[in-house]
Amino acid sequence: MRKTIAVLTNHMGGAKLPYERSFVSAIADAAKQNDDKVIFYSGGFYNTPDRFESQRNFVYELVERDRPDGIIMLSSLLGEFCPKKDIYALCKTFGSIALVSSGMRVPGVASVLINNYDAMRSVCDHVFSTHTPGRIVYLGGPKDGDEAQERFRAFSDSLTNAGYRLEDVRIFEGFYLKISGCNAALKLLEEDTPFDTVISASDEMAFGFVECMEEHGIRCPDDFRITGFDNVKGASLFSPALTTVEQNTYEMGTASFEALRRIINGEPAQEVTWLPTRLLIRDSCGCGGGALPEIQDRNGLTEEILNLKRESIRQEQEDYSLNIISEGLINTNTEGQLCATLNREIPQLREIISCSLCDFRRQGESPRLRAFIDYSRETGARVHDEGRWEGRTDMGRDSGGRFRVVESLNYANEVMGVIIFECNTLPYSAFGILREQISLTLHNIKTFTRIAELNKSLSEEVSHLSSLRTIDRAITETRTRALLLDVLMNEILDQQKTDAIVISLVHQEGSEPEIAAWRGFRRLQPTGSRPVPAQRLLVRNLHQAGALGAEEPDIRNYFPEEGFSFYCRVPLCAHGKTIGLVELFNRSPFDSTPGWEAFLDTLAGQAAIALDNARLMEDLTQANVSLRQAYNTTIEGWSRALDLRDHETEGHCMRVAQMSVKLGKALGLPNAEIENLYRGALLHDIGKVGIPDAILLKPGPLNDDERSIMSLHPTYAYDLLSPIEYLLPSLAVPWCHHEKWDGTGYPQGLTGEDIPLSARIFAVIDVWDALSSERPYRGPWERGQIIAHIKEQSGSHFDPSVVDAFLALVEKNQEI
Repeated sequence: MRKTIAVLTNHMGGAKLPYERSFVSAIADAAKQNDDKVIFYSGGFYNTPDRFESQRNFVYELVERDRPDGIIMLSSLLGEFCPKKDIYALCKTFGSIALVSSGMRVPGVASVLINNYDAMRSVCDHVFSTHTPGRIVYLGGPKDGDEAQERFRAFSDSLTNAGYRLEDVRIFEGFYLKISGCNAALKLLEEDTPFDTVISASDEMAFGFVECMEEHGIRCPDDFRITGFDNVKGASLFSPALTTVEQNTYEMGTASFEALRRIINGEPAQEVTWLPTRLLIRDSCGCGGGALPEIQDRNGLTEEILNLKRESIRQEQEDYSLNIISEGLINTNTEGQLCATLNREIPQLREIISCSLCDFRRQGESPRLRAFIDYSRETGARVHDEGRWEGRTDMGRDSGGRFRVVESLNYANEVMGVIIFECNTLPYSAFGILREQISLTLHNIKTFTRIAELNKSLSEEVSHLSSLRTIDRAITETRTRALLLDVLMNEILDQQKTDAIVISLVHQEGSEPEIAAWRGFRRLQPTGSRPVPAQRLLVRNLHQAGALGAEEPDIRNYFPEEGFSFYCRVPLCAHGKTIGLVELFNRSPFDSTPGWEAFLDTLAGQAAIALDNARLMEDLTQANVSLRQAYNTTIEGWSRALDLRDHETEGHCMRVAQMSVKLGKALGLPNAEIENLYRGALLHDIGKVGIPDAILLKPGPLNDDERSIMSLHPTYAYDLLSPIEYLLPSLAVPWCHHEKWDGTGYPQGLTGEDIPLSARIFAVIDVWDALSSERPYRGPWERGQIIAHIKEQSGSHFDPSVVDAFLALVEKNQEI
């Protein structure tokens, strides 16, 4: 009975991917013998760090929906760049469907394996026992790959067994590609690292290494020996012929198919099937095994050469056909053109019976497909109309081909769908190339369509954007509401092409709108408030019967002297509240469009925000001014009270505050710091409210105990003011004005620039005013005497730079 077999592979293979091609070919041949149908799901390497590559993985989600009779997973390549647990998790998603893992051992799943460990061990043991190398290089595969790990483990064990140390080996991580081998060679050349032996985990890396070294005059096997792994086509014909290990991926495909067939038929299957490998000793390791040692007779050699020629001719024909198709797709800009291109070019690939291009999307957790273009030999290509979404990959044409190939369509980070091929013979190279080219074409179609849509409305959008930019600039630069209203009216009238406009504002919630500005009236000057509803309204012709609803006031009574025929009203709403109205008038009927109405809404929204922001800024500015005046008035009152209690010279606090401001400005302090300096100076002795009158008002000198109590007043100031958040920026002066530059001050003993600058400024001013003023116990000092004293204390009591600035200020202003 015919079965449907699903095959999960990273790629369908081709001339450059012999591993995948050999595996796929084996399954195709086995399916033909059993008259089975095969669906190949080509979804890239699984869960790779390369986001683009991993985005192809969505193709594997389609398998469970298609419910095949069994699944063969090329797990060794799917899991090349991810941990094993990711592949294990993928296997579990297929539930009870019969499953065979090819290349990687999966617990609980029948696995067909090539013994990578023994294979690599055979080639390594040969090199180490026969050639006794000195300086060794190892070219490895991806670090997370199961095969790469097994090959490296075998290399490491063989190395140790031969008496070498792993630390002496130069190890490179690669991707089984020529470029990886070339990069390793360049690194060795750059670092001038000596070596005589290279063990490569793949033939391709060995090819790249040898070719790169030959370009720099270093030849194999004369200057170094090298081995590969895989025995790809061309390994025996490479110069020098490559010593390698043959792992038969065709046999792996055949064995996997047979194992799956047994499971489907209910027969017991081995949990693990091991496939043998073969060591092929040739010239590259220095043994001189020859180019084709396995062909012993002339007839065999002739047949091998003929097969290579036939394959080369067939590949050339396929490449030519694909080039023609690619050229046709390059300039395709619409789905119609794509359909015509497929109709014209796909027949050149005679193996393809039909193909479908399908959109992909998820509904919940279920993947869904919908064909939008399909092609068959009988009817050609056609574009589908929008239809319902199907849940199976056989959506579109099912032409009865033996093989179906499902390829992802991706461009950059975008998943665009899948392309599904039906064929009886597999054109291996075609699938990957068509996938890439059609993905690019679909991206171009999408881009071209979007550009066409943008160009269609570009002129109108440019005009609108220009207007909005004008309004934005005006809002930013306009300082008064009157000017803002003027700009808004100009722009709205200019863009909406009407004759007149009225903007009304609601001053208090629930009150009637009051006319704030108007433009375009010939006879009237609209003013005052009026009961205009806040709902949106548009009347294209006021004189047309039935133009007004029964509940709407007769708008024809709005300014009848002006003879308006068209009327439009849009509320101005900001932060969920209606703050006013915009009313537009025209003297003749006006045929507004949806675009006209939409842009009017945009303008109204922008106007509402601008007017509300202007109102908020005016209110905030006034409130801030009032609050600052109240704070400063309060602080000035406190300072007068301090003067009275301390019996200071009248106006001492105000005087030192004003002088501190002058010195702060001379030193270039910002305005905000000047204001904080002013408040701190007014409150500099507020801590004295905690000093007993007997000490504070004592007429004679203070004893040591009394001076200790007096020196607490900065701490009392800190305790008093620090809970007041508004005064925290001003606290430095009351708290630190008795600190001295040399650290002998109090209460903290700060030195130098650790003392806040505002306190250093005030310290000079305080001493100047104290010595200039009369006290009960002494008279005022002479001006020159005070200046001499301040100079003397510069560098000990005072900050020298502040003293210099102060003295310069004194010299300029004799009245300070």
